[in-house]
Amino acid sequence: MSALVFLLCWLLAVNAGGLGNTVGYHRLLTHRAFRCPPAVRAGFTLLGALHGGSPMMWVGLHRLHHAKSDAEEDPHSPTRGFWHAHSGWLIGTRNPALAIAFALSGFGQQAVILRHDLQRLLGSRQADWVSLCPDLVQERLMRLLDRPLVMPALFLVQVGLSWAVAGGWGLFWLWTVHVFLTNSSWSVNSVCHWPAFGRQPWPTGDWSRDVPWMAVVTNGESYHNSHHRYPRSARHALDGGLDLSWRVIRGLERMGLASELWLPRSHRGGSG
Repeated sequence: MSALVFLLCWLLAVNAGGLGNTVGYHRLLTHRAFRCPPAVRAGFTLLGALHGGSPMMWVGLHRLHHAKSDAEEDPHSPTRGFWHAHSGWLIGTRNPALAIAFALSGFGQQAVILRHDLQRLLGSRQADWVSLCPDLVQERLMRLLDRPLVMPALFLVQVGLSWAVAGGWGLFWLWTVHVFLTNSSWSVNSVCHWPAFGRQPWPTGDWSRDVPWMAVVTNGESYHNSHHRYPRSARHALDGGLDLSWRVIRGLERMGLASELWLPRSHRGGSG
């Protein structure tokens, strides 16, 4: 695989997977910031599932985060340490070295998903996140993707295709994509809730921050304090700034593929 082809494929996968998370899992499924046709909704959901795990689990955890932000019940608050908020919460550790090693493992999140699914099959773990997303339970695709071993099977398909197309280079490509996507997503929990970074223009009562310099790797999710002030807003960079997810949603609207875009009253009527 030439360096140019590798780079182009990497960028395509990162952008598609990232938007599946930010536009799909986050703004569409979790916060219902806009509406779209079933095919578009399913497309974004499947893109997010390639690395983010079950959409109902993701949505349930994120809704819990908003309900209990930086309180004891928050699953990934930096009140228990920066690296716990970043990746340690997934493996139950506050140890920075273990959390960093897990963050760099690339496929570690897939191993956690597999462990959770096996625990569900053995009856030692319940899908308690389902109670937090009753709206998604009504959808067949969401129920399918939440069944044990469906996400690991989807990951195995990725591994098989990567190997079939480019052998060892294909697996390396897949690993780097997962490293980038997982850490860019986790950084919103850690960097964008850490007092040393960014600013807090809104008094939200939690540690959330707007960190503009991270917008390029988070597709605009790093305007996180603004998001906590207006969780349903389809646009996070409310006062300007790079917000690729918003641009994609606006593009879909212009093509007739998105509607009912929600914005705070004070920010409606603009052309951005």
